[in-house]
Amino acid sequence: MAKQASSAIFSLVLTLLSASIRLILAVEVTPDSPCSNFCINRPGLNVSDYASSQTFSGDLSCLDSDYMGENSTAIGRKFRSCVSCEQTSNTVDVNASNENDVYWFLFNLKSTIGWCVNGFFETEQNPNVTLANTECSSSCDGISKAILDQLRHTNQTLQYNYCEADNAGFLSGVDECKACLNGVENLRIMGNFLDALVAACHQRPALGATISLATNVFSTTLPTQSSVSTATSEPASTNSNSMSSSDSPTSMPGSVIGGIVVGAIAGLVLIVLLIFIVLRRRRRSVLPKAYEVCGENLDSPRAAVHSKQDRSKGFAISAPMELGAEKAPAELDGGSARGPKVRVG
Repeated sequence: MAKQASSAIFSLVLTLLSASIRLILAVEVTPDSPCSNFCINRPGLNVSDYASSQTFSGDLSCLDSDYMGENSTAIGRKFRSCVSCEQTSNTVDVNASNENDVYWFLFNLKSTIGWCVNGFFETEQNPNVTLANTECSSSCDGISKAILDQLRHTNQTLQYNYCEADNAGFLSGVDECKACLNGVENLRIMGNFLDALVAACHQRPALGATISLATNVFSTTLPTQSSVSTATSEPASTNSNSMSSSDSPTSMPGSVIGGIVVGAIAGLVLIVLLIFIVLRRRRRSVLPKAYEVCGENLDSPRAAVHSKQDRSKGFAISAPMELGAEKAPAELDGGSARGPKVRVG
Protein backbone atom coordinates (compact mmCIF):
# COMPACT_ATOMS: atom_id res chain seq x y z
CA MET A 1 0.00 0.00 0.00
CA ALA A 2 2.76 2.36 1.00
CA LYS A 3 4.62 1.48 -2.20
CA GLN A 4 1.56 2.31 -4.30
CA ALA A 5 1.16 5.62 -2.47
CA SER A 6 4.81 6.51 -3.08
CA SER A 7 4.46 5.63 -6.74
CA ALA A 8 1.34 7.80 -7.05
CA ILE A 9 3.07 10.74 -5.36
CA PHE A 10 6.10 10.31 -7.61
CA SER A 11 3.86 10.30 -10.71
CA LEU A 12 2.08 13.42 -9.49
CA VAL A 13 5.39 15.23 -8.94
CA LEU A 14 6.55 14.32 -12.44
CA THR A 15 3.27 15.55 -13.89
CA LEU A 16 3.55 18.88 -12.05
CA LEU A 17 7.16 19.31 -13.11
CA SER A 18 6.27 18.56 -16.71
CA ALA A 19 3.42 21.06 -16.61
CA SER A 20 5.71 23.70 -15.08
CA ILE A 21 8.27 23.23 -17.83
CA ARG A 22 5.58 23.58 -20.50
CA LEU A 23 4.20 26.74 -18.90
CA ILE A 24 7.60 28.40 -18.69
CA LEU A 25 8.26 27.92 -22.39
CA ALA A 26 4.86 28.84 -23.83
CA VAL A 27 3.24 31.99 -25.19
CA GLU A 28 -0.48 32.28 -25.85
CA VAL A 29 -1.65 31.86 -29.45
CA THR A 30 -4.90 31.06 -31.27
CA PRO A 31 -5.51 27.33 -31.85
CA ASP A 32 -4.51 26.19 -35.35
CA SER A 33 -2.66 29.45 -35.97
CA PRO A 34 0.31 29.37 -38.36
CA CYS A 35 2.23 30.90 -35.45
CA SER A 36 1.61 27.88 -33.24
CA ASN A 37 5.02 26.31 -33.88
CA PHE A 38 6.64 29.47 -32.51
CA CYS A 39 4.41 29.68 -29.45
CA ILE A 40 3.37 26.24 -28.15
CA ASN A 41 5.08 24.60 -25.20
CA ARG A 42 7.07 22.12 -27.24
CA PRO A 43 7.02 20.47 -30.70
CA GLY A 44 4.56 17.66 -31.16
CA LEU A 45 1.72 19.08 -29.06
CA ASN A 46 -1.75 19.47 -30.50
CA VAL A 47 -1.86 22.96 -32.06
CA SER A 48 -5.66 22.84 -31.92
CA ASP A 49 -5.62 22.47 -28.13
CA TYR A 50 -5.99 25.68 -26.13
CA ALA A 51 -3.84 24.20 -23.34
CA SER A 52 -0.84 23.78 -25.65
CA SER A 53 0.04 27.45 -25.28
CA GLN A 54 -0.57 29.68 -22.27
CA THR A 55 1.26 32.82 -21.17
CA PHE A 56 2.26 33.08 -17.51
CA SER A 57 4.52 35.49 -15.64
CA GLY A 58 7.47 33.12 -16.10
CA ASP A 59 7.19 33.58 -19.87
CA LEU A 60 7.71 37.37 -19.70
CA SER A 61 11.05 39.18 -20.13
CA CYS A 62 11.78 42.75 -19.07
CA LEU A 63 14.99 43.77 -20.90
CA ASP A 64 15.92 44.31 -24.54
CA SER A 65 18.92 42.05 -24.02
CA ASP A 66 16.59 39.18 -23.05
CA TYR A 67 15.12 39.25 -26.58
CA MET A 68 18.11 40.23 -28.70
CA GLY A 69 21.88 39.73 -28.85
CA GLU A 70 24.38 37.26 -27.48
CA ASN A 71 22.96 37.47 -23.94
CA SER A 72 19.38 36.72 -25.00
CA THR A 73 17.52 34.02 -23.09
CA ALA A 74 15.54 31.03 -24.36
CA ILE A 75 12.37 32.51 -22.83
CA GLY A 76 12.98 35.89 -24.47
CA ARG A 77 13.75 34.42 -27.89
CA LYS A 78 10.62 32.25 -27.81
CA PHE A 79 8.46 35.22 -26.82
CA ARG A 80 9.99 37.33 -29.62
CA SER A 81 9.42 34.65 -32.27
CA CYS A 82 5.83 34.06 -31.21
CA VAL A 83 4.79 37.72 -30.86
CA SER A 84 6.56 38.76 -34.09
CA CYS A 85 4.45 36.18 -35.92
CA GLU A 86 1.25 37.24 -34.16
CA GLN A 87 1.90 40.85 -35.20
CA THR A 88 1.17 39.95 -38.83
CA SER A 89 -1.26 37.06 -38.35
CA ASN A 90 -4.96 37.39 -39.21
CA THR A 91 -5.98 34.00 -37.81
CA VAL A 92 -9.45 33.80 -36.21
CA ASP A 93 -10.90 30.80 -34.38
CA VAL A 94 -14.64 31.08 -35.08
CA ASN A 95 -15.30 28.11 -32.78
CA ALA A 96 -13.96 29.90 -29.71
CA SER A 97 -15.81 33.23 -29.48
CA ASN A 98 -13.74 34.65 -32.37
CA GLU A 99 -10.47 34.21 -30.52
CA ASN A 100 -7.76 35.69 -32.76
CA ASP A 101 -4.03 36.32 -32.99
CA VAL A 102 -4.44 40.12 -32.84
CA TYR A 103 -6.00 39.66 -29.41
CA TRP A 104 -3.14 37.45 -28.20
CA PHE A 105 -0.60 39.86 -29.71
CA LEU A 106 -2.08 42.69 -27.60
CA PHE A 107 -2.47 40.41 -24.57
CA ASN A 108 1.21 39.43 -24.59
CA LEU A 109 2.32 43.07 -24.92
CA LYS A 110 0.02 44.28 -22.12
CA SER A 111 1.12 41.42 -19.87
CA THR A 112 4.78 42.36 -20.31
CA ILE A 113 4.15 46.05 -19.52
CA GLY A 114 2.05 45.18 -16.49
CA TRP A 115 4.60 42.69 -15.12
CA CYS A 116 7.81 44.58 -15.83
CA VAL A 117 6.75 48.21 -15.37
CA ASN A 118 3.80 48.19 -12.98
CA GLY A 119 4.79 44.99 -11.16
CA PHE A 120 1.60 42.96 -11.71
CA PHE A 121 0.32 40.17 -13.94
CA GLU A 122 -3.40 39.94 -13.29
CA THR A 123 -3.47 39.54 -9.49
CA GLU A 124 0.08 38.18 -9.23
CA GLN A 125 2.68 40.62 -7.93
CA ASN A 126 6.22 40.59 -9.29
CA PRO A 127 8.58 39.61 -6.45
CA ASN A 128 11.61 40.94 -8.32
CA VAL A 129 12.79 44.52 -8.67
CA THR A 130 13.00 45.34 -12.38
CA LEU A 131 14.83 48.14 -14.17
CA ALA A 132 11.58 49.38 -15.71
CA ASN A 133 9.81 49.48 -12.36
CA THR A 134 12.71 51.29 -10.74
CA GLU A 135 13.16 53.91 -13.45
CA CYS A 136 9.64 54.41 -14.82
CA SER A 137 7.11 53.28 -12.20
CA SER A 138 5.97 56.83 -11.39
CA SER A 139 5.88 57.87 -15.07
CA CYS A 140 3.78 54.83 -15.98
CA ASP A 141 1.48 54.81 -12.96
CA GLY A 142 -1.30 56.46 -14.99
CA ILE A 143 -1.68 53.43 -17.29
CA SER A 144 -1.32 50.71 -14.64
CA LYS A 145 -5.03 50.04 -14.07
CA ALA A 146 -6.12 50.31 -17.69
CA ILE A 147 -3.37 48.07 -19.04
CA LEU A 148 -4.61 45.06 -17.02
CA ASP A 149 -8.33 45.69 -17.41
CA GLN A 150 -10.20 42.66 -18.82
CA LEU A 151 -6.80 41.17 -19.61
CA ARG A 152 -7.91 37.61 -20.40
CA HIS A 153 -11.25 38.37 -22.03
CA THR A 154 -11.01 37.33 -25.66
CA ASN A 155 -14.48 38.57 -26.54
CA GLN A 156 -14.27 40.91 -29.53
CA THR A 157 -16.20 43.65 -27.72
CA LEU A 158 -13.67 43.68 -24.88
CA GLN A 159 -10.53 43.34 -27.00
CA TYR A 160 -9.85 47.08 -26.89
CA ASN A 161 -11.39 47.74 -23.49
CA TYR A 162 -8.06 48.94 -22.12
CA CYS A 163 -8.31 52.01 -24.38
CA GLU A 164 -11.28 53.45 -22.42
CA ALA A 165 -10.81 51.79 -19.04
CA ASP A 166 -10.08 53.91 -15.96
CA ASN A 167 -11.41 57.07 -17.66
CA ALA A 168 -9.18 56.52 -20.72
CA GLY A 169 -6.17 56.44 -18.43
CA PHE A 170 -4.08 54.51 -20.95
CA LEU A 171 -4.28 57.01 -23.80
CA SER A 172 -3.86 60.01 -21.49
CA GLY A 173 -0.81 58.61 -19.69
CA VAL A 174 0.95 56.55 -22.35
CA ASP A 175 3.14 59.34 -23.77
CA GLU A 176 4.82 60.03 -20.43
CA CYS A 177 5.41 56.32 -19.85
CA LYS A 178 6.80 55.75 -23.35
CA ALA A 179 9.15 58.74 -23.07
CA CYS A 180 10.60 57.28 -19.87
CA LEU A 181 11.08 53.79 -21.32
CA ASN A 182 12.70 55.12 -24.51
CA GLY A 183 15.07 57.21 -22.41
CA VAL A 184 16.48 54.22 -20.51
CA GLU A 185 18.96 51.90 -22.18
CA ASN A 186 17.70 48.31 -22.47
CA LEU A 187 14.00 49.28 -22.15
CA ARG A 188 13.24 50.52 -25.67
CA ILE A 189 11.39 47.40 -26.79
CA MET A 190 8.70 48.02 -24.17
CA GLY A 191 8.39 51.54 -25.60
CA ASN A 192 7.60 49.83 -28.92
CA PHE A 193 5.00 47.69 -27.16
CA LEU A 194 3.22 50.86 -26.06
CA ASP A 195 3.34 52.23 -29.63
CA ALA A 196 1.59 49.09 -30.87
CA LEU A 197 -1.06 49.28 -28.14
CA VAL A 198 -1.78 52.92 -29.02
CA ALA A 199 -2.06 52.01 -32.71
CA ALA A 200 -4.58 49.30 -31.84
CA CYS A 201 -6.72 51.81 -29.95
CA HIS A 202 -6.80 54.18 -32.92
CA GLN A 203 -7.20 51.60 -35.68
CA ARG A 204 -9.31 48.87 -34.07
CA PRO A 205 -9.08 46.60 -37.11
CA ALA A 206 -12.04 44.44 -37.98
CA LEU A 207 -11.99 40.76 -37.17
CA GLY A 208 -9.55 39.06 -39.55
CA ALA A 209 -7.49 42.22 -40.12
CA THR A 210 -4.19 43.16 -38.48
CA ILE A 211 -2.83 46.28 -36.83
CA SER A 212 -0.81 48.38 -39.27
CA LEU A 213 2.63 49.11 -37.82
CA ALA A 214 5.67 50.63 -39.53
CA THR A 215 8.25 48.37 -37.86
CA ASN A 216 8.60 45.16 -35.88
CA VAL A 217 7.97 45.75 -32.18
CA PHE A 218 11.31 44.17 -31.27
CA SER A 219 13.42 46.78 -33.05
CA THR A 220 15.81 48.48 -30.62
CA THR A 221 16.43 51.53 -32.83
CA LEU A 222 14.60 54.64 -31.69
CA PRO A 223 12.16 55.68 -34.45
CA THR A 224 12.61 59.07 -36.15
CA GLN A 225 8.90 59.19 -36.79
CA SER A 226 5.86 57.59 -35.21
CA SER A 227 5.78 53.85 -35.60
CA VAL A 228 2.01 54.08 -35.95
CA SER A 229 0.95 54.18 -39.59
CA THR A 230 -2.44 54.49 -41.25
CA ALA A 231 -4.74 51.52 -40.76
CA THR A 232 -5.48 49.28 -43.71
CA SER A 233 -9.03 48.18 -44.40
CA GLU A 234 -8.07 44.83 -45.91
CA PRO A 235 -6.90 41.92 -43.79
CA ALA A 236 -3.19 41.19 -43.91
CA SER A 237 -2.25 37.67 -44.88
CA THR A 238 0.14 35.53 -42.88
CA ASN A 239 2.56 33.03 -44.33
CA SER A 240 4.05 30.79 -41.69
CA ASN A 241 6.73 29.55 -44.09
CA SER A 242 8.11 33.03 -44.62
CA MET A 243 8.33 33.77 -40.89
CA SER A 244 11.73 33.14 -39.38
CA SER A 245 12.32 32.28 -35.74
CA SER A 246 14.29 35.49 -35.19
CA ASP A 247 13.19 38.81 -36.63
CA SER A 248 10.36 39.60 -39.00
CA PRO A 249 11.04 41.99 -41.90
CA THR A 250 11.11 45.71 -41.21
CA SER A 251 10.52 48.59 -43.54
CA MET A 252 13.17 51.05 -44.61
CA PRO A 253 13.11 54.24 -42.48
CA GLY A 254 12.15 57.49 -44.21
CA SER A 255 15.46 59.07 -43.21
CA VAL A 256 17.38 56.36 -45.09
CA ILE A 257 15.27 56.88 -48.22
CA GLY A 258 15.80 60.64 -47.99
CA GLY A 259 19.56 60.18 -47.65
CA ILE A 260 19.65 57.96 -50.74
CA VAL A 261 17.75 60.55 -52.78
CA VAL A 262 19.98 63.43 -51.63
CA GLY A 263 23.09 61.38 -52.35
CA ALA A 264 21.88 60.52 -55.85
CA ILE A 265 21.18 64.19 -56.65
CA ALA A 266 24.59 65.26 -55.35
CA GLY A 267 26.23 62.58 -57.46
CA LEU A 268 24.49 63.78 -60.63
CA VAL A 269 25.52 67.39 -59.96
CA LEU A 270 29.14 66.31 -59.46
CA ILE A 271 29.13 64.34 -62.72
CA VAL A 272 27.77 67.35 -64.65
CA LEU A 273 30.47 69.63 -63.18
CA LEU A 274 33.21 67.18 -64.10
CA ILE A 275 31.93 66.93 -67.68
CA PHE A 276 31.83 70.75 -67.94
CA ILE A 277 35.41 71.09 -66.66
CA VAL A 278 36.73 68.40 -69.02
CA LEU A 279 35.04 69.98 -72.08
CA ARG A 280 36.35 73.42 -71.20
CA ARG A 281 39.91 72.16 -70.90
CA ARG A 282 39.67 70.31 -74.20
CA ARG A 283 38.41 73.45 -75.91
CA ARG A 284 41.35 75.44 -74.60
CA SER A 285 43.83 72.81 -75.76
CA VAL A 286 42.32 72.45 -79.26
CA LEU A 287 42.42 76.22 -80.14
CA PRO A 288 46.24 76.65 -79.96
CA LYS A 289 46.72 73.50 -82.03
CA ALA A 290 44.57 74.94 -84.78
CA TYR A 291 46.87 77.95 -85.09
CA GLU A 292 49.95 75.76 -85.09
CA VAL A 293 48.55 73.84 -88.06
CA CYS A 294 48.31 77.13 -89.97
CA GLY A 295 52.05 77.73 -89.40
CA GLU A 296 51.76 80.36 -86.72
CA ASN A 297 54.02 80.46 -83.72
CA LEU A 298 51.65 81.40 -80.98
CA ASP A 299 54.47 82.33 -78.65
CA SER A 300 55.72 85.18 -80.90
CA PRO A 301 54.39 88.74 -80.53
CA ARG A 302 53.39 88.83 -84.18
CA ALA A 303 51.33 85.66 -83.82
CA ALA A 304 49.55 87.16 -80.87
CA VAL A 305 48.72 90.29 -82.85
CA HIS A 306 47.49 88.26 -85.83
CA SER A 307 45.43 86.08 -83.53
CA LYS A 308 43.64 89.09 -82.11
CA GLN A 309 43.07 90.64 -85.56
CA ASP A 310 41.79 87.33 -86.94
CA ARG A 311 39.28 86.97 -84.14
CA SER A 312 38.08 90.56 -84.42
CA LYS A 313 37.79 90.89 -88.22
CA GLY A 314 37.24 87.36 -89.25
CA PHE A 315 40.00 87.32 -91.97
CA ALA A 316 43.79 87.47 -92.25
CA ILE A 317 45.56 90.74 -93.18
CA SER A 318 48.24 90.33 -95.83
CA ALA A 319 51.21 92.64 -96.49
CA PRO A 320 50.51 95.65 -98.81
CA MET A 321 51.28 95.12 -102.49
CA GLU A 322 53.88 97.38 -104.21
CA LEU A 323 52.88 99.11 -107.42
CA GLY A 324 55.13 98.97 -110.46
CA ALA A 325 57.09 102.05 -111.62
CA GLU A 326 55.23 104.41 -113.85
CA LYS A 327 56.12 104.27 -117.50
CA ALA A 328 57.07 107.43 -119.38
CA PRO A 329 54.18 109.02 -121.15
CA ALA A 330 53.86 108.15 -124.77
CA GLU A 331 53.73 110.97 -127.27
CA LEU A 332 51.02 111.01 -129.88
CA ASP A 333 51.79 111.69 -133.47
CA GLY A 334 51.52 115.27 -134.56
CA GLY A 335 52.81 118.52 -133.35
CA SER A 336 51.78 120.98 -130.81
CA ALA A 337 49.11 122.34 -133.21
CA ARG A 338 46.91 119.36 -132.43
CA GLY A 339 46.79 120.42 -128.87
CA PRO A 340 48.54 119.53 -125.73
CA LYS A 341 50.17 116.25 -125.11
CA VAL A 342 48.14 113.63 -123.38
CA ARG A 343 49.77 111.38 -120.78
CA VAL A 344 48.73 107.84 -120.97
CA GLY A 345 49.42 105.71 -117.98
